[in-house]
Amino acid sequence: MIPMRARDPQVRFARVRRAAGRVSGCLLVMILLLPSPAQGQSRSPSLESLLTALQAKYARVRTLTADFVHLYTAVGSPPRREEGTVVLARPRRMRWHYHRPEEKLFISDGARVYLYVPAERQVIRAKLREAEDIKAAFALLLSELDLRRLFARIERINSPPPLQAGNIVLRFIPKDARLGFSELIVEIVPTPLHVVRVSIRELDGARSDFLFSNIRENVPIPRSAFVLTIPPGVQVLDAR
Repeated sequence: MIPMRARDPQVRFARVRRAAGRVSGCLLVMILLLPSPAQGQSRSPSLESLLTALQAKYARVRTLTADFVHLYTAVGSPPRREEGTVVLARPRRMRWHYHRPEEKLFISDGARVYLYVPAERQVIRAKLREAEDIKAAFALLLSELDLRRLFARIERINSPPPLQAGNIVLRFIPKDARLGFSELIVEIVPTPLHVVRVSIRELDGARSDFLFSNIRENVPIPRSAFVLTIPPGVQVLDAR
């Protein structure tokens, strides 16, 4: 998911894992477990109503599928565009399948995470709870973190403007820099409360924009979707 191709597969896996974990955690915060307003935090009634409606709706969401476009920009690196499909499911499961320009899979089966790049005939795996930066992934956000203490500020903003007129744009500022990002921007379609954009600004200034379309909720997803079948002859490495 990170555009730079590290020579060391372990380094590359850490980069990919970090990006997948961050966006999955951010997306699931928004669509599945948006917290109730923190005590003493000031929000306008319109924002309060929006957050309440989001929480009520997505408390019933068990699975979500979508197409995505990932745009990555960083100082010193050329912009990169990648496309694929994502499947998210409770508890702690995800499947990011990149189709273009290079096929790759990032899968969590609830216990382990895997990165598979077919062209390299290599799989790198790590235990979910031991994976670097996986605390930002939706898997642990779903099960362990107190989300009401995650953000220092939540506000409705006009800049950057929404991709589509009428959509709502929110900015989330995390309390803890260890989450790995300084700002999270989320664009929401008022009806039916779909999240169509997640923009993540990392601490080093790099930015990832994820654009979601063809969103479907609560569709039947077999558990096999979150199982990586490793082809014969593919090398398997455990992340250090």
